[in-house]
Formats: sequence, C-alpha cells, structure tokens
Amino acid sequence: MITPDWITLRILLAAAELGSLTRAAAHCGMVTSAAAKRLQQLEAACGTALLERGPRGVRPTPAGDLLIRHARAAQDGLARLDDDLRALAAGGLGSVRLQATTSCIAGHGLAEALAAFETARPGIQVELYEETSLVILQNLLEGQTDLGIVTVGGAVPAGLEVHPWREDRLLAVMRCDHPLAGRATLGFGTVLDEPLIGAVESGALALLLEEQAQRLGRRPRYRFRVASTDACRRLVAAGHGITVMPEGVARPYEAALGLAGVPLAEGWARRRLRLVARPPERLAQPARMLLEHLLPADQTSAPRLSVHHW
Repeated sequence: MITPDWITLRILLAAAELGSLTRAAAHCGMVTSAAAKRLQQLEAACGTALLERGPRGVRPTPAGDLLIRHARAAQDGLARLDDDLRALAAGGLGSVRLQATTSCIAGHGLAEALAAFETARPGIQVELYEETSLVILQNLLEGQTDLGIVTVGGAVPAGLEVHPWREDRLLAVMRCDHPLAGRATLGFGTVLDEPLIGAVESGALALLLEEQAQRLGRRPRYRFRVASTDACRRLVAAGHGITVMPEGVARPYEAALGLAGVPLAEGWARRRLRLVARPPERLAQPARMLLEHLLPADQTSAPRLSVHHW
C-alpha cells in the first residue's frame, strides 16, 4: 500500500502548481536535492513517474494528476478537521458542506430549512455552494462536499447514498399576454415552435431539453443564451421568447414581471429532486445531523444506497 508522507505530498503539490522543482523545494523550505530525492522515493513506491521533467520545468503525468487530486482532497479534509476541532474547543459543533442546484436553492423551502437548522444547531456552520448536478456528483466522489441536492435524472455514482427529497415540474414561461399563456398545459413540441431563451447556468435542464427535442426530431431554436435565470426571465418579460424553467424558479416572479408559467404536458417534465450523500462512514456528525434535518421524517430511518454506475 502506498503511504506517502505529508512533506513529500506538499512538495508534489507545490511542484505541480509552480512548474518547477527548485521553486517547490524553496516553497517547502528545503534544498532541491532533498526534495528531488523524496519525489524519487515516492515514484519508486508508486511504480510510475509522477512528474514529467523537461527543460522548461515539470508537469504532472496522468498518475501524478491522480495522486494530486487525492492529496488535495486529503489536505482539504485535514484543514476541515482542524477547523472542526477548533470549533469544538470553542463550544461549537463544526461545519458541513452542502451543494445544490439553482432550482433547489430558489424553491422547495431549502432556505427556510437551513434557517431552521441554524436555529436548532447554532454551533454548526453550513457552507452552501451553488453548482450544477454533474459537478455536485463529481465533488461528492472526490470528497469536496458532504451533501448534495441534484436534479439530474438516471444513475448516480455507485456507493453514494441517495434519498428522494422533493418533486417539481417544468413550466413553459412566457409573457402573460402571450397567445399560449391561457393553456392548462403545453406539449413540448408546441414550445419548440416558439423562439426560446436559454440559461447557461441550468446545465442539466439544457441537456434534458436537447434530449427531448431530439426524440421529436427537433432542435431547440434559441434566440438568446444567457448566463443566469434572472437574465432569462427579464428577456422573456420583454417579449423576446419563451423559456422552460422549474416551477420554483418561475412562480415567485410571475406577478412582478408579468409572466405566466404553463406546465409542460409530458411525464418527463415532472422531476424528482434527490438528496445525495457520501457514505455514512465518511460523514462527520454535523453532516449526518443536517442530512436528517433535510429529509422527511419517514426517510430518516431508511436511507437508500445507489448501486448504479455513473
């Protein structure tokens, strides 16, 4: 089993970041020959080169990239351990990292649930980050976050714990005076006949719409592609086209912007939002407490483990 020491890992990380073994050694407070010897011993233990050496410096090999990724995750874990121990010494209870998609944060009562958790557990600091579903799953795998709330459908990486969390539906959002605004539901084919406004930050949703359009032998006809859902709503309100958004992201703005959201008729437009966690043995107590708080009462005693491959 490979068990590199932290001094050698620090040298490897510094060499990758600085592109120079000499600068890495100076950064770590040692002479270049000593740093080089440590890296050679690590490469011998790994059975492969970790750095590609050239006249312009060094850069990681594929094996080096792999070890660096794990080393950074371990380094981050130690830093969080130090923070949590300091918090415990000061009478607190540590921290937990939560990542969620835009639509999960904007709707479904997440903000209120976190406020209630803060009141109940004032010693636990919740670090909330907004990411796309695929990034959240990758970060869970790499140990960069503890909990994630995702909207992506289908399989998730094997070994992660998956819990149903909420459901939402997708709406075709348009100006309230649009000819289609009075419909009870809209087929996606009808939406594709209209000029569309797309939000880049809704990565998983954009992929879903592309896939469903392909099944109809169509392609979405975007008039504008913008960075945020807020810009998207503004363009729709100005009459530039229609967008597709989760209900929780659209409904709160209808009255203020003069918008109307019409549910899509297709079954795929009803989405199941899922709370995904790292394995229980890798969750610190604060993360387990937040997980239990966010789950409905009937789920806290019966977690479900995904056995799918990503």
